[in-house]
Amino acid sequence: MLNSSTFGDSAVVPVVMFHSVGAENLEWVFNYISSPRDAFEKKISHLKAAGFNFIFWQELYDYMSGRRELALPAVMVTFDDGYLDNWTNVFPILEKYQVKATVFVSTDFIDPSNEPRQRASDAGKDGNVIKKPDVDGFLNFAEMRAMEKSGLVDIQSHAKSHTWYFSGNRVLSFWYPGIRQYPWMTWNARPDRKPFYMHENQEGLVRYGSPIYEHGKSLEVVRYLPAEEITKEVCGYVQSRGGEGFFKEDDWHEQLLAVHDTIAKQYAGGSRVETTTERCERIRNELSESKRILECGLDKQIDFICWPGGGYEPETLEIARSVGYKAWTLSSADQSNYRNVPGADPEQIKRIGSQTRQYWRGGIIGHTNGREFMCTVRRHQGSRFHTWYGRFLRARRIVSHYLAQGSR
Repeated sequence: MLNSSTFGDSAVVPVVMFHSVGAENLEWVFNYISSPRDAFEKKISHLKAAGFNFIFWQELYDYMSGRRELALPAVMVTFDDGYLDNWTNVFPILEKYQVKATVFVSTDFIDPSNEPRQRASDAGKDGNVIKKPDVDGFLNFAEMRAMEKSGLVDIQSHAKSHTWYFSGNRVLSFWYPGIRQYPWMTWNARPDRKPFYMHENQEGLVRYGSPIYEHGKSLEVVRYLPAEEITKEVCGYVQSRGGEGFFKEDDWHEQLLAVHDTIAKQYAGGSRVETTTERCERIRNELSESKRILECGLDKQIDFICWPGGGYEPETLEIARSVGYKAWTLSSADQSNYRNVPGADPEQIKRIGSQTRQYWRGGIIGHTNGREFMCTVRRHQGSRFHTWYGRFLRARRIVSHYLAQGSR
């Protein structure tokens, strides 16, 4: 579907995926998905300067369906998850440039507060004290409604839980003091605390020693449900050996694996996987509830969904259709030449990453700037020029990085 040319095909509408802006320095397990505020603004200003028409999903849906013409080139800017910084840092930039963006909200994470919080553009309005806007949290409905009212933001669904579930009985790790890489363990233990996990120490919400099994994304996995006695007795063993102090022993992991295997055999009959009916009902609840909650909170119809983590199965799509979604995002794992053009299937849209960071040999060598970002966008449209120009910019960045390293 993609035909390369010197400067690409302006009929292709890139849909760019962002997440967070301005939280890159937080002590947060996912801070790598956050772009610095100035880097994000440069990306928007480059799109604006290049004459891109910023659109919402309904406009793209109608364009792909052949029911609407668009001023080209066009672009759709999206944000996954519904972070607070979408209000405090992103929205002021959207207002400054008068451009549109879509925010996909996972409803379990909606903050329960009732008033809009301080934005970047509000900083310093309280006299001599210059305040930084909050970034470590999630949107509340007051902020979503204010952004929607501006006409610059469209809120759509990112499902309900945005979590991971166990998918089998292979143990990967155990819950231990200081663990950071499995925040969804606390989400599943206490869903009511999900909106606060970015700034709240939630380690104590899960018992030390709790097994962490192989897992998958909530909307594509068949859940493995271990017998409750397994976790109870493994955690009891940890407690009997000194609780938190047990993990100072060099071989604690090997000890727990042996203890777990013995206990798991004892209660093997109590472990199971969810049935097909249970799985379908769970997914249906995820999709219908997130739609209902957003529609009630925003007084609008929710027609589109972005899959959390890009995780879905054919059954997930069928359920999405049945509960009223008109279209959804393709997984980032899709590397086909499918593009968002008239005549393409409007039920699915292709997205590209915003290239938050630049990497080389496993190390970070900087954040993507405006020109590098534009090469990514134009390359998606099939531009051979921007493909080669992007390679030149990357080579120059790598050389500059290592020259700077050598001068230290």
